[in-house]
Amino acid sequence: MNGFAAEKAMQKLKEYDQAEVYISDTVVHTIYIDNSRISNVESKHDVGMMFRMTDKGRMGKASVTLNGPDSETDCLAMSDSVLRFSPVSDKINPFAYPEQAKIPAPDVFDKKAAEVTPEDLRDLAKRLIDSSSSHNGVPVNIPRAQIRVSVTDSHVINSNGVDVTHRSSLVYGHFTSMCVRDHPGEGIDTFHSTRLDLDPESIGRGIAEKAYNAATCKEYKGHAKLPMIMMPGDGADMLLSSLGDAVDGENVRYGRSFWQDDMDTQVASEMFSVYDDPTVPAPLSECFDDEGVATSRRPIIEDGFLRNNLRDTFCGNSTGNGFRRSSVEPMGAYERTPTIKPVNLCVKPGKYSLAQMVEQLDDAIIVEKFAAADPDGLSGGFALNVRCGHLVHKGEIVGVVNNALCMGNMFDCLKNVSMIGSETVQTGVIKLPVICYDGTELVGN
Repeated sequence: MNGFAAEKAMQKLKEYDQAEVYISDTVVHTIYIDNSRISNVESKHDVGMMFRMTDKGRMGKASVTLNGPDSETDCLAMSDSVLRFSPVSDKINPFAYPEQAKIPAPDVFDKKAAEVTPEDLRDLAKRLIDSSSSHNGVPVNIPRAQIRVSVTDSHVINSNGVDVTHRSSLVYGHFTSMCVRDHPGEGIDTFHSTRLDLDPESIGRGIAEKAYNAATCKEYKGHAKLPMIMMPGDGADMLLSSLGDAVDGENVRYGRSFWQDDMDTQVASEMFSVYDDPTVPAPLSECFDDEGVATSRRPIIEDGFLRNNLRDTFCGNSTGNGFRRSSVEPMGAYERTPTIKPVNLCVKPGKYSLAQMVEQLDDAIIVEKFAAADPDGLSGGFALNVRCGHLVHKGEIVGVVNNALCMGNMFDCLKNVSMIGSETVQTGVIKLPVICYDGTELVGN
């Protein structure tokens, strides 16, 4: 870790009102699959630094890779130039101040991930390819996939006295599959973990089945008001693009949050609770965020009532949600200015299996895949193309459909949660179960 570089940089920043140095040092190993064949295995080492400073109402910043003895000097010169030309503001909040950790250190470093070899990655890739080669006797191909294993060391130090280091591992996978019958069908899955516990056979069988379902589904015709059952994958994106935007402190600060004036009022069903929980091993979990602010487990929605927003130092009164690190891309953290991210949004599980949900519904659509799961963050409205969905009628799955428009509003959906699954899945910075929302519409040709 480049602790000496951070201390050396801080000596050069004493002339400013505030100064901060952030260094990230990442080693990442990636294996790529193209057309069901291993195409490349690569290893990279990425280390760099960002300076941030404030002085007389101005702010400057710059980042560099640490690839030479003059890197810190070059970065200081660039950031000072930015500061001199930046506008004066009277709303610059202070950087983090030192504080004690509020939670025990979560277990987010995996020695097995740190010691992974190219042979280990090839073995995982081969097992994935073999297990996804067919479904119901129909050939399935993997057009593109990757498995990425990385370890990141980071260090943030500032002129207020913060001095925090962090080490974590990240295992990320993105997998696509393709099956061709009457028309092509695709399957997509992702994997997020801090440990090298990826199960390639399970993922392979899953994406093969998804591709087969998408290839054999029928075009939906008609119009119906019915519940929407969201699987965790796209369900996480739907929540992050609605709930996540609504509790983003910057959106609250600038009046863009849908729940702008709803603190301590009911915004969701009483059975719906979600916590930002850094104690759970997840890609961003840690005792301190990337600005050196202590994290803590806090309710976001509790029994349907809005309890907290998420903030970084830019918003003031930080909740420990200022992050440079990503749950997907480990490299280049030093190049990113801190932004507000959940540490790990955990939806409280319910009591139902997916089969039990289906048994209780007269009609519903189980959404396996949207073309893009991106409701409007300001209003919550969505009208999304269903790439693959399972129709439920009188307690049974009766068909697989595509080319249907699923319409609704996520903020209304949260008020109309009717059932929540008992098993949760980690997807990026969200851990959630299957959720059934009432009040959506399905429109076909």
